[in-house]
Amino acid sequence: MDTYSKIARTSASILITASVLCSCVSTAPIPTPTPTAVVPTATPTFVIPTLIPTATFTPEPEPSPTPDLHTGFGDLIFEDTFESNLGWELGQTEVGGASLVEEHLSLAVRRSNSFYFIESPAPTITDFYLEVTVRSEVCSDDDEFGVMFRYRAMGEHYRFALTCDGRARVSRVLEEGESVLVPLTQTYAILPGLLVDNRIAIWASGNQFLFFINDLEVFSASDRVLPSGKITFFVRSRASNQTTVSFDDLSVRTLLPTPTPTVAPGSP
Repeated sequence: MDTYSKIARTSASILITASVLCSCVSTAPIPTPTPTAVVPTATPTFVIPTLIPTATFTPEPEPSPTPDLHTGFGDLIFEDTFESNLGWELGQTEVGGASLVEEHLSLAVRRSNSFYFIESPAPTITDFYLEVTVRSEVCSDDDEFGVMFRYRAMGEHYRFALTCDGRARVSRVLEEGESVLVPLTQTYAILPGLLVDNRIAIWASGNQFLFFINDLEVFSASDRVLPSGKITFFVRSRASNQTTVSFDDLSVRTLLPTPTPTVAPGSP
């Protein structure tokens, strides 16, 4: 057998063997990869938490004895329990009026943004300590009432005003306008609401003033523009069409002179 024939037989044997092997071996299919869900990583977001307010404990007003102040009173200048008219100019106008009702002096206005006042029969005074009880009968939050002191013929005065929702302020009123001495301030010394009595007091000595509500000192102020004048009550409406306030148990006293400290001989 020549060389060419040997090569041909060898190639045929290789093909037959490969065919047999292919028929015996089963090829497993290549698994298809299962897609895996990729969960995106959340980007952290900074959120400012809502601040829950913490309740603030506010103590109830307690009477302040102020012994040094109370021992500095002199003679009684004027007193009125309003059992009868001691000289108040009572009457009615288109804006409002004043009357004695059940042993109270009642002031009322019947228009929004209106002002009504009445001058007391007490004499013109310089230094004094005044106390009076006030009660809001018909009143809205921003309505005001209180005492005007050192009131003069041209309408100049100092004003201690309370509001029906428990605020208070002090101002000076001159011909050119009103100036704030103590801004409108919420004070827990006031008992807010209708038909509630509040005892207010004013201590005035020279250019120094102290203001009290229900025996608590709430404000102090200093001003030297108006040295003396009359005592006057007022009521002022804002948005409401009817504001009524009553006054009772008025007392006005002089102040005793402040003792001058003595210096012992030989003291530095």
